[in-house]
Amino acid sequence: MEGDDSKVTRLPVRFKAPAPPERTLVRPYEVGKRDACHHESFVVDETKAEVECATCGTKLNPMWVLQHLASEERSFHDTHKRYVEEMERLSERSSTKCRHCGKMTRISYAKVKR
Repeated sequence: MEGDDSKVTRLPVRFKAPAPPERTLVRPYEVGKRDACHHESFVVDETKAEVECATCGTKLNPMWVLQHLASEERSFHDTHKRYVEEMERLSERSSTKCRHCGKMTRISYAKVKR
């Protein structure tokens, strides 16, 4: 079977070009290597303008911490916005079709604090 290319049909597949060597990697997951600590909580020394991880004690770049916190806040607000929109959409419905019996049944909603 080796060397018998007459029965092989080549597919028109293009492979991605590798990243250029001068490319700057922005996120650690692009490297494929993760730290044991994810640096989720911080200790801020305002007098020295330093930040360290509260879990492992590693000194962190304050700009990285600021970007990390801003990213988390944006994610929280986006998730909250989608949740509120979905709850508003669902609150307009009063009944739905039962998956088991096929009959219409009332929907009861718990009050949601906003």
